[in-house]
Amino acid sequence: MKSVKFVFLKTMLLLFFSFSTAYLSFSQTDSVNYLKPGAGNTIQFVGFEDDNLVFEVRFAELPVRGCSLQILDESGTSIFEEFITGTSLAKRYKVAREGMKRISFKATGKRFSFNQSFAIITEEKLLVITE
Repeated sequence: MKSVKFVFLKTMLLLFFSFSTAYLSFSQTDSVNYLKPGAGNTIQFVGFEDDNLVFEVRFAELPVRGCSLQILDESGTSIFEEFITGTSLAKRYKVAREGMKRISFKATGKRFSFNQSFAIITEEKLLVITE
């Protein structure tokens, strides 16, 4: 009877050590993330030029086949559209501020989507904030 207990105990210890070492070896490897974070893609309000709002668009992680960039007004009407080729973009866009209450940037491509909106509040001074 002692030999069955001994074999059972030995088998259990062997299984425990094999699973624990396999878990440790897998948990110590760095995980690979195939989804690109949006940290390299930004749109910022940088100021005024004449009677225009100036936005700086920086895309560092675009799809290989490019994407489409739209600038929309508060009603969702496209006021500008451009197809971007290449995998990155750094460009400034000027938008007439007259009557503008909200402006949205929308970039779409294959497995890529980036949206950012800005509310434009006009009082004695003009404020543009990220939404």
